[in-house]
Amino acid sequence: MGWWNVLFGGGKPRRLEERPDRLWMTADARFEGLRSEAIARSTGGADAVLLVAHFPDVLARLDEMVGQRSWAVPCRAVPASDLSRELAFAARLDESAVIDLLVAERHPLPSVDEELLEFARGLPCRCRMAHVLSLEDPVLKAFAGDRTRDILRRLGMKEDEAIESAMVTRQIRKAQQKIEGRTFGSLRAGSAAEWLAKNCPELVRE
Repeated sequence: MGWWNVLFGGGKPRRLEERPDRLWMTADARFEGLRSEAIARSTGGADAVLLVAHFPDVLARLDEMVGQRSWAVPCRAVPASDLSRELAFAARLDESAVIDLLVAERHPLPSVDEELLEFARGLPCRCRMAHVLSLEDPVLKAFAGDRTRDILRRLGMKEDEAIESAMVTRQIRKAQQKIEGRTFGSLRAGSAAEWLAKNCPELVRE
């Protein structure tokens, strides 16, 4: 049951459109691609755009991005842990509205990402959701990020290009499951790298 139904009751959740993960070569390319995508979404049929981060370091980049321009529709940077508070904002949109949810990172634990999906499923209107990542993200670097980058470069992928594939999403989920299997807690952290160092130090040392 989604957040909307838990708090307000009502009928079935509206349709969620979840895209495969979009993967960029570098973190800087990812943020530039995310900025371009947010602009395109804000002028391409969305009624609101939420840029989501799990950790403060990424959230700061998103806040800066939002503040650098005027937006055609409401656009805000939101910590994933605070998304339930956005329901009051979402409630002002009718059932025909569209919210774009652009998530700038994967959490090391798949259960946390699942909570984000649950929020999206429970929105009172249509939601288009996508994760926008880079090979420099700590979760990816922990599992063959450098090797994958070398392969993609040999195949001709450039830093200002992205790939979008269900296979990438599956591989990331496998990496998260390996991390979850080695983790016995979830200490707070300012970044994904710090989270891994605190909660999964053996993995970081490998």
